[in-house]
Amino acid sequence: MKTLALALAFGAALASSAAAQSAPPAGQPGTISPMYVPIFGVTAGIALPVGRLADDHAAGYTLGGLVEYAVAGQPYALRGELLYQRFALKSGRTVGSDVNLTSLGATIVVKSFQPTTASNTFFTGGIAVYHGTDLGTRPGVNAGGGIEIPLTGFSATGEARLHVMFADGRPVLTIPLTVGIRF
Repeated sequence: MKTLALALAFGAALASSAAAQSAPPAGQPGTISPMYVPIFGVTAGIALPVGRLADDHAAGYTLGGLVEYAVAGQPYALRGELLYQRFALKSGRTVGSDVNLTSLGATIVVKSFQPTTASNTFFTGGIAVYHGTDLGTRPGVNAGGGIEIPLTGFSATGEARLHVMFADGRPVLTIPLTVGIRF
């Protein structure tokens, strides 16, 4: 039920962003400043469990969606994202179950523009609300970095991040390694 609520909240954020894009042209009454450019994206990749999660669970997969707001000509942006990670119980384990970890969060992205190269590196850091199978719903943080390669009409990305879900006892740690597209 909580996962459905998170998915609906993310969908509402995407819908409001799409509605903002259909505003009248700049200079007409009721317009939104052209400085803020929403970017949408999807990601997929492998997720590595670390620490206590790695004791009983194997590497899994991750899927995500994002909407990012950037100020034209500035090296920073604010990203809202929904991330799903799945970790299967290691073979031979008879106690426990697979873990699904869902997060909804806000992330600050700082880009390193290099005019002599076709790609840009970026660094991220943010906060999120995490919900995990048998782990409950808890706050957490994440940080990482990646590379963005601008292509015609969209960008390709590669990213590595560390996610920390604060939990009773030891925190839950994961490292998703993703590739994605942004348009």
